[in-house]
Amino acid sequence: MTAPAARRGRGERAGLDRAAIIDAAREIDPAALTMQSVADRLGVDRKALHHHVSGRDALLELLAEDVFLAHMSRTPIPADADWRDACRRFAEGMRAALLASGALAEHFRTSSQVTIAAVRPAEIVIERLLSAGFDDETAGRIILLLTTIATGFAREQFAAAGAGGHPQVTHFREMLSEARVDELGVLRRLDSSGFDAYGEAQFAFDVDAVVTAMSARLPAAPSAAPSLAD
Repeated sequence: MTAPAARRGRGERAGLDRAAIIDAAREIDPAALTMQSVADRLGVDRKALHHHVSGRDALLELLAEDVFLAHMSRTPIPADADWRDACRRFAEGMRAALLASGALAEHFRTSSQVTIAAVRPAEIVIERLLSAGFDDETAGRIILLLTTIATGFAREQFAAAGAGGHPQVTHFREMLSEARVDELGVLRRLDSSGFDAYGEAQFAFDVDAVVTAMSARLPAAPSAAPSLAD
């Protein structure tokens, strides 16, 4: 008598894996993305997806991460870039990778699926930092700070690009309108000048502030030993 085949889980029986699910989800507008819409595109029962994905939020996180990792892995850091330029390019690459995900950016979460290609730019920057004289810990903290700035700024840019602009700017201007005309003169002047808190100039300023501050923390180069002629 032939032994019955080993029983497989729903997702395995349907021949699914994360890659197939992401490929199907890419073809659906994020606003219309549901577990059912992905299941329909794959031609499987919706319950089969739960072997790999817990629900719609997890689907959106997978898509956001997929776009981010693809763009981050293409972040160029030239061989001749010094540590300062490498830091700037890394931060800009991370921000651009998040902006590329569009409406999915708010769903981005760092997970265990990060690829070697996506983290290679960070490795290159750390190598440049170490070559410049920073120690391992300081180099790691610089990368984390640049990551925090880039991801936070990208999310603020999305908020600013939404209908009605950034809610903090709206609240700030409401506050100005309620204050006496002789109050907050400097802030009024800055606001009326067209100052953009979420534009390219501000991002460059933020990253340059890190680079400048870290330059001051570089160990001083050892002075040359006096020659016999001195």
